[in-house]
Amino acid sequence: MRFNNETAFALLFFISVFSVTGCRSSHENKYETDQVTGRGKIVETFKELKAYTGKKAAKHIEGKSRKEAYLLNYKQLKINYGNNVEYQLRRQQVILCPQTVDFLYSKFTPTTTRYQRGTRPELENLVSDLTVNCKTEREKVLAIMRFCRDLYKKDSDANFSDYIYGGTEEQLIDKPDILCETLSRLMVALCEVIEIPGRIVMHDIGGHICTEILVDGNWSYIDPRTGIYFLKRDGSFASVWELWQDPSIINAQSYDAKADISDLWTWEYRAWKCENMYFNPDEVNGFQNYSLADTERYNYSQLSQKEATDAGLYVINKQYVSTAQRVLGLSDEWARTNWGIHKLKKTPIAYRHDGFSPYFKEFLITREYLEQNYIDCFKNTNVKTLVWGLGPGSVFCFNTKNGQIFGEGLNDKELSLLRTGDRWVNKNVMSLVKQEGGPLQIAVERSHKLGLEIFARLEMNHEYGPASPDNWMWVGFVGDLNKKHPEYRIGETVFLDFKHEEVRNFKIAILREAAEAGVDGISMDFVVYPPFFEKPDTSVMTQFIRDVRQMLNEVGQQQGRHIKIMTRVPFEKYMEIGLDWKTWMNEKLIDIIVPTHLRFADYFSFGIEEFVTLAKKTGTLVYPTLWQALGFVDTDPQPGDEKSGRKRYDKPKTKQMFFAQALLFNRAGADGLQLGFAADDWKGKLRWMEEPSDQKWAGESWINELADPDKVMFADKHYMVDPIELRPGTFELARSGTKYIGQRIVGLCIGDNIPEARKNGYDIKTKMVVYMRALQSQEKLGLYINGNGPVIISGDSDKETERKTMTAIDPRTQKSSEFVFEKDWWKRTMHEVTIDADWWRLRDNKIKLVYSNASTEIKTPLSIIWIDLLVDYTMEDN
Repeated sequence: MRFNNETAFALLFFISVFSVTGCRSSHENKYETDQVTGRGKIVETFKELKAYTGKKAAKHIEGKSRKEAYLLNYKQLKINYGNNVEYQLRRQQVILCPQTVDFLYSKFTPTTTRYQRGTRPELENLVSDLTVNCKTEREKVLAIMRFCRDLYKKDSDANFSDYIYGGTEEQLIDKPDILCETLSRLMVALCEVIEIPGRIVMHDIGGHICTEILVDGNWSYIDPRTGIYFLKRDGSFASVWELWQDPSIINAQSYDAKADISDLWTWEYRAWKCENMYFNPDEVNGFQNYSLADTERYNYSQLSQKEATDAGLYVINKQYVSTAQRVLGLSDEWARTNWGIHKLKKTPIAYRHDGFSPYFKEFLITREYLEQNYIDCFKNTNVKTLVWGLGPGSVFCFNTKNGQIFGEGLNDKELSLLRTGDRWVNKNVMSLVKQEGGPLQIAVERSHKLGLEIFARLEMNHEYGPASPDNWMWVGFVGDLNKKHPEYRIGETVFLDFKHEEVRNFKIAILREAAEAGVDGISMDFVVYPPFFEKPDTSVMTQFIRDVRQMLNEVGQQQGRHIKIMTRVPFEKYMEIGLDWKTWMNEKLIDIIVPTHLRFADYFSFGIEEFVTLAKKTGTLVYPTLWQALGFVDTDPQPGDEKSGRKRYDKPKTKQMFFAQALLFNRAGADGLQLGFAADDWKGKLRWMEEPSDQKWAGESWINELADPDKVMFADKHYMVDPIELRPGTFELARSGTKYIGQRIVGLCIGDNIPEARKNGYDIKTKMVVYMRALQSQEKLGLYINGNGPVIISGDSDKETERKTMTAIDPRTQKSSEFVFEKDWWKRTMHEVTIDADWWRLRDNKIKLVYSNASTEIKTPLSIIWIDLLVDYTMEDN
């Protein structure tokens, strides 16, 4: 079970930020120890510390709303836990501010532990097992942190719907626990068992609880719920105070540090919360000491979620959240963490023309043909923006003076290497350039006449290797800059390295030509294709974006308009390839960001919440990509295919898949959609009728409906488990009695709200399709959905007997095999079972697959290739 937001439980205190008297502003990073500020002097004794403790500390918080939120936080914890240990500790909390910082970091927490060996044997045995292979304090502390972080996984069938709050450390381990306050107490306790001091940290207004552990003599901020910690340049852990004073530490982390993030979140999301909430200069942070030696002082009784709710938890929580939003203005963050609850909205579509396929026709196209087939069809539709490709690779299909038009300068021998359609592209583009100024100019004029926005799309590093005169793609699709300057390439590859000013200037020159042609914006497609550097350099790429922005401002000033920038970036591993899109957004360099996959065959869906949150702060719009295919097989025709008549087949992407993805993006808060279709996919396949009276478009387009939640919400859906989650798909088996048993757990995010659909009069049927080899006699696969089930696929069934002659095909390892020329090859491995629709939950679902084999004769291991979910809607009165 995955919990991707703090709203999973009411006790998590959501969002808000407060000032404590004397806290420095964000640009003041140095604290002078002799400074006395506000209403208090620097604390030197425990007696003086009482004024900054518990409820009394509210007097030192500036601002009426800020003080109100602090006290609501205090009151909420009391309702959540009654008068037990969590609330007792909250009453002992001391706020961190310039008046208390010296005392808190010198005298407040003992640097020697008081735990008595033998008093908590279960904890001792646990810590001994966790740290048996650890050699340093750091390794021990991180081992304990990882245990706490993953404790929620201990019982994969745990039901958190009626959560039990609090308890002893042994009870927390047994539950399993998942809450920040109790996990933090547990971590401090486990560290104390091995004589490592620690204390509890509370972000009072940001609404989160963590720890500081004394590692190698330095107080170290560690979050045992999320796996977050931050290292300074010298490699040591940063403390709360250091992060508060210098939040730039947060985003200067190595990939090793980021790898400890919990499976429940992305590192970027949790880092964003730390930077903008927990270590915001106006937050209230506090410390609490806790020792197992003091257990007789605390009440470890437990409280059920129902008891807390009956006591008014949600009433207080609503007041607290409202006040927090008012103080910090983070209503968008609240909407984001409540994924699937905010109102769905109709969104515009940006339709992508690839810049090549419109001209891939074996006849001479005209201006009228281009307009009618590729622009006019979007009139009065949800498409508001055309993303018009400038060309394939590093050659172009518009009237460029700085680059080469596709096929320009090639001799007859070189042209003969290309496909027939490629040679027609050259003829068509050159003809349009000579007669009408070129395709881009035609598209700009026609789009503006129809009230459409048009962006010119540049593929940022599309180069085709190997660099050989025998490689038809290198000959036809690579421009002179690359061919004549191998020194600009990345190592032995054909990719251009953006560290070279000449490469960046060439890209800017092409974009300037497009801007001067009158486009409303330019689209920089960084998903086509990494790498961009031999050694990724975000500073160089960010300066490049600044330079593009400056160039567009210059052209825009001359033409009296603002020219927009759209950037298409991968949703993951972007820093690894030098794309610091967060800085681009924060500096307001870009207008639209288009998150997408790096490899379409790895993911069916992906989260855009990180983009949406930052976009709401910066005014950027988020248009995630809906791609045209699943991408398991490259179906592009190759030279010679025309003669052989052979065609490569991918597993088809269905209409229902597009509806599923569109709903997911809408629920996540997307501002629009970019459709990554080929140019001829709008309304099925476009066709231009010969007779003027028949100038119309064939059929009604379901693609147009993707922007409309009223059309999408209760439409049939087709989801896939992200293929990358199934790699490797083979079950690892263990002997259990007379059987061999193995299991896999995967997640599936869905946008369908089954209870809501039933309220609207729909009957919902759901089926799962598992793609795998045929099961043999005595083999079984059990499917559990969110703890419900199992639904069994048995090798002894009649259906499996029929399948036994079928060979399983896995495109991940056999992409070059002959099977791709078989039209329905992917159907060989389908196993379809009916699932109770009420087992599925909006957003995150856990699928557990349990395989068993009672036969020692079966030698072929079971491997899952794909898992699909089909959701079918019918009106109940039908």
